This record gives sequence, C-alpha cells and structure tokens, in this order.
Amino acid sequence: MATAAQAGTMNDTVQGLILKQIDFKEYDVILTVLTKEYGKISLRAAGARRMTSKNAGSILPYTLAEFQFDYRPEQTMFRMKTARTIKLYRHMHEDLAASYAAGAASSTADAFTLPGEEFPERESVFVYTEKCFSLLDEGRETNLVLCLYLTDMMDLFGIQPEVDGCAVCGSTKVAAVSAEEGGFLCAEHAKEVGIPLQSKERLQRFRLIVKAGLEHIDAAAKAGGAEKFDLKVLEDIIRLHGAMNMKSFALYNRLFSIE
Repeated sequence: MATAAQAGTMNDTVQGLILKQIDFKEYDVILTVLTKEYGKISLRAAGARRMTSKNAGSILPYTLAEFQFDYRPEQTMFRMKTARTIKLYRHMHEDLAASYAAGAASSTADAFTLPGEEFPERESVFVYTEKCFSLLDEGRETNLVLCLYLTDMMDLFGIQPEVDGCAVCGSTKVAAVSAEEGGFLCAEHAKEVGIPLQSKERLQRFRLIVKAGLEHIDAAAKAGGAEKFDLKVLEDIIRLHGAMNMKSFALYNRLFSIE
C-alpha cells in the first residue's frame, strides 16, 4: 500500500524541529525543518515577516511545530501553508547558554541530516535532537547535554571515539585521548604523536560520556558531568573524522565553554 508521501497526498501535516530560519526576498522566510517522516526539509513561509502574518509566532528557531504543506518526493523545498507551535522550550530560549547550545545542536543536526524518506537515520536524528532541546529546557548543564548529544550522533553515524583501548595498538592501559587518532592512546603512542597524558579521572569521565549518551545523563552528571576538554575533543573528532564543519560551536565555545 502506498504511503501518503509516495502517493503525493496533498495537505501533508507533520511535526518538525525548526533548525534554522533565514530571510528570503522582502517578507518571506525559509525554514530548515527536521522531521521524522521526511528527514530535513525546507519550507518557504510566504509573508511571515509581515506584521499581519498569522504564522510568524509559530516558526521560531529551536521550537517544535506542526506544519501543513504539500509533499512531493522529488522536491526538497515546499510552500508552507500553516504552522502551529507544539513545544516552545521557553526556558531554553530565555537562558542564554541554553539558547546558544540549542543553536550548536541545531547546526549539528543540519550538517548530519539529508532530505528525503530514503535517509535511514532521519527518525533517530529527530529523537536525539528533540531530547537535547528538552534537556536544555529542563535547565541541565549545557556542556554535558551537548557532549552526550554529540556522542549519540557520532554513534549513529559510525564515528564514535575509541574508548575501550588504545586506538593504535588496542592496549587497555590508556593514558591520553587524541582527536586526530580518534580516541584513547596508550602512553607510548601518545608520546609518539606528542599528545599530553591525562589523569585517570579525566579519561574515566570521558569514557563514561561516550558510553552514556543522552539516555543516561543522570549517571554522567553524578560521575562529574562534562568539562570544556570533553566537548573540544568530541568537536575535533567530528571535524576530523566526520568531515564536518564545526564552526557552529564557535560562539557557544567563546562565550560559555572553551577558552
């Protein structure tokens, strides 16, 4: 039986996370929206910047909204008919650090996600990103939420750091972590590449972060949370091994995280 999308059904209604909004022409905006059904889509909201627009209050970035539009499998941009806010994440928007963290997470989701029903990871990316927003809205520590969000995404796409042994030789006697090598290093290989040794406590914490994911944020928080060091290593691994631009974290890092 053909799905609504395969049949090109008119007036599709889906819920989506608004990752980005950019101005287009005089009064329109283009929304980048993450959905479970269609992956990443672009919606053109005609007249959304007019003072009389009924949709303007429902298309804020980093919110969950319900959209009505006509889906066509061969397209990636659609004309938005209506929008309705489902979840505003009010605290996340009112807290500066949480808001910037949401922006960094949104840019990560945007970079990892492809449009269309054939993108198999679309539902998982949506679930992780919505969970990230919800935790930020609850007031959870932003560095920890971002670290756990990144490790979930890295695991999903097969670039998770090696934290069970040395990434070069497999030795379980690890002494450092290297973004370039993709995870832990033993003392010998850390010395070879000029990586400073780290404390046992720091390495244990980093391993727990990588293993925990957002689902086990409470355990990670009880074990010490996350430091600037942890987030920087994860960002660098994604940049180096996932071939993704991590400039989206620059402002967050400058203001709240990495010196």
